[in-house]
Formats: sequence, C-alpha cells, structure tokens
Amino acid sequence: MPQRIRKGIIMNQASAKIIASSSAGDTIVASAARISTTQGTALEIYAKSCEKDNNASLIEKVVGSGHTSTLEHQFFTVAFDNVSVCTEEFVIEFRLGSYTVKSRRYVDFTSAGFYVPPMPEHLLPEYQAHMQSLFSAYAKLLERDIPKEDARYLLPYCFRSNFYCTMNARELMYMVQVMTDGRGAVFPELKALGESLREQIRAYFPNVPEILAKRLPQSDARFTIPAMSLHAVPEVCRAEAQLRNVTPAARQVLDDAAALNGCILCETPALSEIIRGARPRELEMLHAHFKIRDLSLAAITHLVRHRIQSVLVPQVTQAALRQHYVLPESIRADADALAIYQGAFMANAEALCRMMQNGLPAECVQYFALAGNQLDVLCDMNGRELLHFMKLRTCNRAQWEIRACAIELLRQLRAASPEVFGFFGPSCYVNGQCPEGRLSCGQYAEIIKHFESDAI
Repeated sequence: MPQRIRKGIIMNQASAKIIASSSAGDTIVASAARISTTQGTALEIYAKSCEKDNNASLIEKVVGSGHTSTLEHQFFTVAFDNVSVCTEEFVIEFRLGSYTVKSRRYVDFTSAGFYVPPMPEHLLPEYQAHMQSLFSAYAKLLERDIPKEDARYLLPYCFRSNFYCTMNARELMYMVQVMTDGRGAVFPELKALGESLREQIRAYFPNVPEILAKRLPQSDARFTIPAMSLHAVPEVCRAEAQLRNVTPAARQVLDDAAALNGCILCETPALSEIIRGARPRELEMLHAHFKIRDLSLAAITHLVRHRIQSVLVPQVTQAALRQHYVLPESIRADADALAIYQGAFMANAEALCRMMQNGLPAECVQYFALAGNQLDVLCDMNGRELLHFMKLRTCNRAQWEIRACAIELLRQLRAASPEVFGFFGPSCYVNGQCPEGRLSCGQYAEIIKHFESDAI
C-alpha cells in the first residue's frame, strides 16, 4: 500500500488519470461553438474548424458567455486507481456519467488493501491494525463458505476501489469543481484527486476550468460533516421499501399518452403491448416516489446505478455514526460466522468512538463505515425506468437485499394501480423469456406463476 509521511500525517497514492478522450479534441467543441451563428453545413463548419488556429480562444469566449453545452461534445474516460470506496460513492452520484466498477459480489477483496486518510500520526497504528482486523474477519467468513456478497458487508469504506468513469467535459469539470471547492473539498482524498484531474484537463482546455468555475457555486453552505459524537450501539435492521406517491389515475394517464403517441395506420395499442414493447415512451408520463429505510451501503450501489432517476443518498459519514447494520441469513444460520460478524460491527463502533475521542478528524469518520451499515434513501423514477428497475431487481439473480425491497415496492405499486403494475416484474415475466442465458435460474414456470398471483 504505497504511502508517504509529511509532518506526522500519512498520505496515500490514490490516483485519477484521464486514459482516453474524444479523438477530435477541441475541434468538435469549436465547431459546436460556431454552428449556431455560422453559415454552412455541419461538415463544412467542422472542416473549417480543423484549419482554424483560434479554436481555443473561441471556446473560452463561448464558455465564458454561459454556453457551456458546447463542452458536452468532448468526452473523457478516467481510471480511478486504488481510491477509497468513499470516492467511488461520491463520483457515482453524478448522474451524467458511465461507470464500470469491480463487483464485490464476485471478486475476493481479502487483499484489496485500504486507504489511510490524513490523520495525526499517533492514531495511525490503531487505525491500520483495526482496518486489517476487519479484512481478517471478512476472510474468515469466506473460509466458512459464506457467500462473497454477504461477507462483503464487513468491508470498511476505506477499502480500495478501482473503476472507470466516462463523462463529457462539462460534467467532468463540474465534478472537479465540487471536489475541489464544493462539498468534496472537506475530504483531502477528494480534493487531491480533483486538483489532479483539473491539471490534466488543462492539457485539453487550458483556461476553461477556471472560466467555468466562476459560473458555479464556490461552496455548499448546507453541507457539513455530522457532529463528532457516537452514542449508537450497533443494531440489526432490515431494509424496508415505502411507496410515498405514485401518479394518480395511472391507467388513464397511459391511455391518454398512447392515444397521442399512436401511429397513423395503427390503433391505440393495448396496455400490455405498451409495457412489453421496445419503446414504451408512454410510461415516462408516470412517476413513483419511494423511500427505502435501512438499505445497506452495499445494496445502495445496486440502486444508484440506475441513471434515469432522482436519488438522494446521505453522506457516508452518517452511516458510520448511525450504526444500523444488515444481517444476512447465511450468517445468521452459522453460529461461528454470526459471532465473527457481529463482533466485527461491535469492535468497529468501539474503535471509531475511541479514536474520535483521541483526535480523529471529522473527515476521517466516513472511512469507518462498513458496507453493511445502513442509510435511508429517497428515489423518484418515471414509469419506464421503474419497469427497467423491476425487470432487473425482482429477478432471482438480483442481490437478495435489493430484490426484497423491489418486490415489496412492487406489492405496494400493484395495490395502488393493479391494472398497470400487474404487468411489472422480472424480465421473464414481462417479456416472456429469460435474458440471462446459461446463468438463468431455470425456474421460468414457477416465476411466472408467482408474479401472476396477488401475493408476490
């Protein structure tokens, strides 16, 4: 685990590196800046931009005038290397990006290593010994044949994450601004990564990061790290989905949308045809607002990867201070595994409390959250994304915690509007075939019968 010491503080070599970008570079951005005010076709304007030597100054002028959408034609792929999973959680919150993350359900993280945030030197030995003990407990669960997807609940949120992120230039610069001058700036890891990315972006757009920064809020006054106190005793809780609101008269809304969207030569399609069709645009007229209480940090990753939604996830520090945690059945059924598991949560709470009393900085608390610690999450999805969510998350192959929440949410949706949400369920139920191939659960007939019933 590479590290260096500076003034009694240990620093880690996590990195974020731009590894790919659009081949046209600033030419396409300059072309976009010209096209709305210049005569000629799109290809003619692009050809002229290839010959221009003032592309950079034009881009700066246009961005400075507030026309930042031109930057969206340039894409960057960033490799986040050996960062903490807290950084992963922060980055994935930005909705206009594409992400690919190493799965904790299938990969053994025993030797993943962990990030050590800047802290007083006298705390380092205890921090490192404690985090290593959590990885040892995780390994012991694997030795007892506890599934990786359940053992991972013991992984502390300082564990090393490696992932790819692709964003357009506008979104990436916005994220960098939040990392360096917004709510991310209070965390040294995020601030350092953001500053590194900003320097790399300057190779493509030398002055644009500063120009764009002037148009963005310099701080988030509402964001503060929760008070440094820990009185909670670790408590086992179960995730619970709660439907807060759904579009009234959902069936009528869909019928109206279908009538407007019908083809000239076609009759208005039946509701089942809309839901099972290749382009169910009408479903976008529906919305469901729901809350999931006590969802583990691990399961939250399965929720937030659905990009077309509004989702509010509290900062990880709150999970560490709250101390609610999930207890999988595979561990509950094994007395020795249960002792290891619950002992780890208790030891983690005690270590955090002790180190806080001895001067642990507030910005370090988030790294003590375990993947099994829980938060409450608010979501809003339109009907089309909700259908996609249900097709994936009510499937037998879905992670069991998020699957239980999805099925409970579907029960409530069916109670609110059975004529619409009676068609929702796993992919095999909706489309009549399983998309999983050799990974199929092989229980097609049973699944169809189950989801056709009123008591899913």
